[in-house]
Amino acid sequence: MFGNSQSGAYAEYLAVKSAAIAKKPSNLSYEEAASVPVAAQTAWQGLFSHAHLAQGQTVLIHGGAGSVGAYAVQLAAQAGAVVVVTATGEDEAYLKSLGANRVIDYQVTRFESELPDKVDVVFDLIGGETQQRSFQVLRKGGYLIAANQPVPQEQAVKHRVTGLMMIFVPSAEDLGRIAHLLEERRLRPDVATIYGLEETVRAWKDMAGGPESAAKTRRRHGKVVLRVA
Repeated sequence: MFGNSQSGAYAEYLAVKSAAIAKKPSNLSYEEAASVPVAAQTAWQGLFSHAHLAQGQTVLIHGGAGSVGAYAVQLAAQAGAVVVVTATGEDEAYLKSLGANRVIDYQVTRFESELPDKVDVVFDLIGGETQQRSFQVLRKGGYLIAANQPVPQEQAVKHRVTGLMMIFVPSAEDLGRIAHLLEERRLRPDVATIYGLEETVRAWKDMAGGPESAAKTRRRHGKVVLRVA
């Protein structure tokens, strides 16, 4: 089994609610499986439960090279959507390998100037000014779903779109669907680095960066995983 726990995830054994777990895909290691639930379910719920993304629609994903974004790119592509992503230019090949149709380098151009046609969904994993500018590229009746910052409702009303900040809710049903895609190899996990439990402090330092960090030796993409036992 694999899934989510509200606390105690560093423990060797723990009790979890059945509504938050699903059968682990047989083709994944335990470390790979541990990297999936939070990121993949956040992407699933943002795109489908909240934005109702459908085949043939166009979605703009901000922060597509992150762990949630990478699943969002894959899931949107699997759903038959046109997938546009903002990221750095050096992430373009990686994102296209996941199914992105187009990657806009936010470091050299403004995404709104690169989108002559408006999009149906914006999945915002960045916030700030990026979110504010996203209203310009949404069709009327579209969805702006944010994962880390509230969406100003006055702007949503002004642009005649639905805007909301999603809250991830563990779901055995959603995770089961994701597990099925993983087992069919239509979705792939991405683990950046695996640390032993005794290396927990180092793992946090590496993720945070700084002078004591060895983050430069870690892969650019993917989740950090602790091997408990």
